[in-house]
Amino acid sequence: MANWRERLRELWNRYQNRRKYIIIGAVVVLALAFAGISFWYGSKPEYVPLYTNLETKDAGDVVNSLKESGVPYELVEDKKGATILVPVTQVHDLRLELASAGLPRGNKGFELFDDSKLGVTEFQNKVNYLQALQGELTRTIEHLGSVDKARVHIVLPEDSLYKKNEKPATASILLMLKPETKLTTPEVKGIVNLVSHSVQGLAPENITIVDEQGTILNKSDEDGIEQQNAQNLRTLNQIEMTKKVRDHIQQNIQTMLDKTLGEGNAFVRVSVELDFDDRKIDRQTFTPVVDESGIIRSQQDISESYNGESNMPGGPAGVQANIPGYVAEDRSANAEYERKESTRNYEINEENQKIIASPGSIRRLTVAVLVNDTITELQQEGLLRAVSSAAGINEERGDTISVEPMPFNTDLADQRAEEARLEQLRKDRILYTEIAAMILLAALLIGGFLMYRWKKRKERQDEIERQLAAERKAKEEARQAEEAKRRAEEAERLAAVQALAAQQAAEAEQRGNDIDNNAIPEENLTEEERQQLHEKQAILKLIDEKPAEVAMLVKTWLTTDE
Repeated sequence: MANWRERLRELWNRYQNRRKYIIIGAVVVLALAFAGISFWYGSKPEYVPLYTNLETKDAGDVVNSLKESGVPYELVEDKKGATILVPVTQVHDLRLELASAGLPRGNKGFELFDDSKLGVTEFQNKVNYLQALQGELTRTIEHLGSVDKARVHIVLPEDSLYKKNEKPATASILLMLKPETKLTTPEVKGIVNLVSHSVQGLAPENITIVDEQGTILNKSDEDGIEQQNAQNLRTLNQIEMTKKVRDHIQQNIQTMLDKTLGEGNAFVRVSVELDFDDRKIDRQTFTPVVDESGIIRSQQDISESYNGESNMPGGPAGVQANIPGYVAEDRSANAEYERKESTRNYEINEENQKIIASPGSIRRLTVAVLVNDTITELQQEGLLRAVSSAAGINEERGDTISVEPMPFNTDLADQRAEEARLEQLRKDRILYTEIAAMILLAALLIGGFLMYRWKKRKERQDEIERQLAAERKAKEEARQAEEAKRRAEEAERLAAVQALAAQQAAEAEQRGNDIDNNAIPEENLTEEERQQLHEKQAILKLIDEKPAEVAMLVKTWLTTDE
């Protein structure tokens, strides 16, 4: 921070006084401008919309009223209409004040007839009625959640004496939708029905609704289009289902042949025709009983017998025997009559079936197989049977199958395979290059991260070592200071002891001299001093009396010490 300040100070000192004055003046001007703008924006009132999407006439009336009241405002116009902005503190009061004055007037409805005047012509009444009807419909449509603004135009034809000369009523509606909204088909139909039932003689097909981009939202053939779309969707579904069945059968056969003959040695094409018709079949089948061991449904036995005289029925057969008036031959005689009759009814086998054939069954199947090899007739028949079984060929249904050997021209396939191989190699190289680049980048990132961690760890270790060295240095300095202090104290104590010893030695020497010179009375001496004095006097006396012996004794002591 200090270095930065020093550099800034050096840079400032390099400038000439003129440049310094220019810089100071620019800073002052910018500060004053910023303060002025802040004050202007801070003192400016916040404006909010009073009314939006106003017609030009309504906007002019509202602006004139605001001018008369002395209220500040801002006017913004766009393609949807005019927007008037006023201070936020006055918006509610202004709305109440303008509403009491009948502003904005907006779309007028049947209140136009509230101020009806005398002498109004029939044409004016028709025009007012049409305008009121359009205004009422506009208000109603604008209440829809997706509609921001609407305009309704209605054309009512003139009454005619002849039915064939009458023209239908028509209407056009312009809708301006809210942002990020869209009318659904039921909502559009609802608006059409609303307008159609509000205007006499107005058919729904004579109503046109457009949005602000000019797109027609309702169309007369909408129902037909929906039906056509449904039919197209059904057709597309049938085509898709046919394709799936064909591809499934074709893939099964191709897979089987690839595993048998080798990949690329067989070519299969399948054509399938599906039955999408709905069928309901009610079938009732009766079959007779095979033998008499069936179940008896009903049984009747009749037995008659007669014995005695009786006119037996007889005579020639025919009409003459039944003609009265003739005497018949007497045939009375003893007769015996017996008759037996037995009737048995057996239950028959009855089978009722109700078959509902779902659409999508196979109506006809055609399979063609080409083999890239010379095969024998026996092999061809074997392939034919195998493919027929795999495809589910039904000859009763009219299915056909053919297996033909034919040499394939594989030049184009080989070329494409080679191109595909080279392309795959190129993609592999690109992939490997990208992987290597990613690995290298990852290695660089990891290496950089590890280097950063190592550097940080090294810095922390160096910092710790510096701290430890500083602590050791501080401890050493403290120890040295303590040692120096201790030595100084010891030196002081030693000096004091030496001084005291010197003083004591000097005093002792002086006392000894005094003792030697007999300056101190003997009674003032200590016992030790008195003894030392006696010993010293004895030694001196001995030296005086026997100097040779004393010298010999001293010489002996010196020799012994060495």
